[in-house]
Amino acid sequence: MENVKIITINTWKCDGDYRLRMRILARQLKELNPAVIACQECFYSKEAKADTLGFLAGELNMNYCFLPGRSKRRLFEGHLVNSTSGLGVLSVYPLSEFKHINLPVVPDDNDRKAFTVSVSLPTGTNMLLTTTHLTHLSHASGLRGRQAEALASFVGTDAAHPFHIICGDFNATPDSDEVKAFLAKSGAIDCYTAGNGTEPRYSLTDAYYKANKQICIDQIFALPLPPHGGYPAFINSAVTLNVPDEESGLYASDHFGITTTLITG
Repeated sequence: MENVKIITINTWKCDGDYRLRMRILARQLKELNPAVIACQECFYSKEAKADTLGFLAGELNMNYCFLPGRSKRRLFEGHLVNSTSGLGVLSVYPLSEFKHINLPVVPDDNDRKAFTVSVSLPTGTNMLLTTTHLTHLSHASGLRGRQAEALASFVGTDAAHPFHIICGDFNATPDSDEVKAFLAKSGAIDCYTAGNGTEPRYSLTDAYYKANKQICIDQIFALPLPPHGGYPAFINSAVTLNVPDEESGLYASDHFGITTTLITG
């Protein structure tokens, strides 16, 4: 039996000292030794020779897949460059069967998606891993709710895999109406709670260290086990990637990571 350590992390596009942050993120992830990483805001610019997932995959010796999104010109190292900020998965195991949906959007915040891949586990079974990023608009709880319900419908269409884990930046806390709606429609459980994660949990760097606010908008959920229900078991849930780099004092992202470990047998 090989348990599967999972981390979800919003990598913060190209903001801050991007290349230094990516080195910090790679180093800290290597120390944590996850098997699967769900990523959001994955920056890619051919023009700038910047590729978040490609860099991390090389540093961590992992497989990866990338769903581009939110194409625009962004300020990067003093220049406006063509770029995308998408969703991605990194894994020590083989990845296949990629699919995605477009979530409901508004003109002020378009091109929101959910991305699912199949992870081939050493046990001979497969795990579906979905990563997503719901709208950040503070006045758009109704839109976020529609996105959460669309996500629940999307992840509920495949019952063939023993495990289905849903990760992402929900821009909503565990007790929010949007998360409650997702859980009710999908039948999913909160893996942080299932894996005995300590409370309060938090995932916004500035809110935690500058305003002393413990706000968690990054989530990991799991669907019921087919065909008769019940849920997979989890251990070691925690907030992670929440320690600054010793030399620079920088954090790897403006989000902390959330981790849990799936017991596969």
